[in-house]
Amino acid sequence: MTKIKIILFIFILFLLILLPETAFADNFQDGVKAYESRNYKHAENYFTKAFQANPDNDIIKYYLAITFVQNKNTANAKLLYRNIIETSSNPEVINLSKKGLKLLGDSSGSYSKVTKAILNVNTMGNVLIIDDVKVNDAAKVKFIFDTGASYTTISTELANRLKISTANAPKMKIMTGSGYLDAPKITLKKIEINGLTAYNVETLVADLPMHTSGTAGDLAGLLGLSFMKDFKVTVDRPKNQIILEKN
Repeated sequence: MTKIKIILFIFILFLLILLPETAFADNFQDGVKAYESRNYKHAENYFTKAFQANPDNDIIKYYLAITFVQNKNTANAKLLYRNIIETSSNPEVINLSKKGLKLLGDSSGSYSKVTKAILNVNTMGNVLIIDDVKVNDAAKVKFIFDTGASYTTISTELANRLKISTANAPKMKIMTGSGYLDAPKITLKKIEINGLTAYNVETLVADLPMHTSGTAGDLAGLLGLSFMKDFKVTVDRPKNQIILEKN
């Protein structure tokens, strides 16, 4: 057994001993069995469910990343590898992720850790609008910065563009200007603004009145507290600036 396999075997045992009764532990175990049987499509489904239930678990993220590699989804694999490298406190998983990036022809050393960003924003009345927000390294859009929103939201159109399926996503009832709606809750792997990155952002897929009326333009949705929770936020309205600093 190679050193990498031994390390992962120990991690798996530790994870399953700590969490034997949880649904995500069952999904993780089933994912490992499917992966070892080389049934990578099923493995991805199991690891995705485990990841959705516990998005901060580095071992689950790593297994989902290597499964993405097997399924030729290198873009999402790179996102998860970088996520682990930048946020994990586990040196073994960080090292494995660096090796994974290197095998994909990417150098983890080329990514700087930006901890502060000063954003020049546009205004529309009392509404603050942030331009050039990168989502999942696949789309660059505008968001309304909303400190009163518990969740970040994206439109159905953007979810479709990002190829995000909401078929099995849990639903949350939210109030909009058009009344109540059941919004699927998903996890955006990455939101980046001026080099400052938030990973695994809980997000609702919801068409707001501006989307249903056709007046949204390229506004994708709201940046809410599920994005802001990782940052100290300062709003300087006289300068039309928002300052974000990593906690």
